[in-house]
Amino acid sequence: MTKTSKKNTVIEVLAEKIVFPGNVLCRCTDGIALFCEGLLPGETAEVFVTRDKKTFREGKLKNILSKSSLRKEPECPSFGKCGGCSFQHTDYKTQLKFKTECVRELLNFTETEIPDIIESPRQWHYRNKMEFSFFDDNGKLDMGLHEKGSFYKYIGIPPCFIAHQDIVKTAAIVKEFCIKTELRPYNNKSHEGFFRHLVLRKGINTGDLSVNLVTNKTETIKDEFWSELTEELKNYASSVYWTHNSKFSDAVNSEISSLLYGSPNITESLTVYGNTLKFSIAPFSFFQTNTKAAEILYDTVIKCLDPKKEDCVLDMYCGTGSIGICLAPHVKHVTGVEQIEDSIKSARQNAVLNAINNVSFSASTAENWIKQNTQKFDAVIIDPPRMGLTQPVIEHILTLAPEKVVYVSCNPSTLARDLKIIYAAGGYFAKKIIPVDMFPQTYHIETVVLLSKT
Repeated sequence: MTKTSKKNTVIEVLAEKIVFPGNVLCRCTDGIALFCEGLLPGETAEVFVTRDKKTFREGKLKNILSKSSLRKEPECPSFGKCGGCSFQHTDYKTQLKFKTECVRELLNFTETEIPDIIESPRQWHYRNKMEFSFFDDNGKLDMGLHEKGSFYKYIGIPPCFIAHQDIVKTAAIVKEFCIKTELRPYNNKSHEGFFRHLVLRKGINTGDLSVNLVTNKTETIKDEFWSELTEELKNYASSVYWTHNSKFSDAVNSEISSLLYGSPNITESLTVYGNTLKFSIAPFSFFQTNTKAAEILYDTVIKCLDPKKEDCVLDMYCGTGSIGICLAPHVKHVTGVEQIEDSIKSARQNAVLNAINNVSFSASTAENWIKQNTQKFDAVIIDPPRMGLTQPVIEHILTLAPEKVVYVSCNPSTLARDLKIIYAAGGYFAKKIIPVDMFPQTYHIETVVLLSKT
């Protein structure tokens, strides 16, 4: 029998479970699975069907018919519209339960016992970095975050309940200054306007704060234009930058950056595995956005590795070298590989800052680096981007045959895919799988996996 399409109609569904990444698996009255956001298991709802394929549907929540006892009122009035959060409609303990279940379901083929996810020390105001966009709100300049699923619509801030309070306060100060200038916000469609983005970074353990105003490129405005703002920000910020960006992409890019006030970089400290280390963070460098949870994550990685003083360790996708530098005092040598040259520059600076001299860093893609590598390692740490590992990298790790591999993943779906390939090759099994919550109020999950030969 031919299935009648339900596309562009409203149907009733029953929510069954949360599935990564942040969707809810629902069941339609005809038995077909449907995926949407915003529901909790056990709830019934009316959903507008946006896609109807042979074996599944996708839709947008229209109306909840029966609510779960797990549902609560979100803290933020923009929840559901703003793309920043996805889980404020249930309490933190329930969020952790859903995340743990997602990891267990995706990695059940390993037959490894997976403990409950490790909590973030902070559930609110934990983010040490935010990128806000300027936009036009009915003829008035405003600033905020993208609406969920939209490139051209925005939600104004404050409030924001996941950004550090000093970031929210500073954003309000900058926005008021920008309004007073009467210059227009940038328009992503016409590519006209001046103010584009505001990037704020906070040293949670040090108190440092970096302000980076990103604008359309201009020859008419000079550094002196910002003097009133920088004077006010001196009470809050360690550094203030003005960055020019004339590229059409909505990403935060830098063509020219001017340091208007303060130090070129901010400093953050991390206490990991018994040592406190400092990290200099450049305006466009990567650093984990949840400082307190990063300390737990890195501590978990090193504990899984159980380092020995004679170990030589490969740190693949090392970023600014934070894991490798935290590990270095406990091993013979760490070799870091990262394709972004600015990150490698920061990694080398951070090694010097901490008087760490048993690390070396290479600016290269993982795929290019493995073509030239002839060195053997006692252990390998891999922390790839969301798309996971490529086949050549997996094959090289298997060829290296280290005693231990620690895989740090921000995407349990690609982690599951890569582990299945490694399992099929034989020789390694997951001795430990430890989920860590780095992003409360969102569906994101960090997972540490110890792969061992024995």
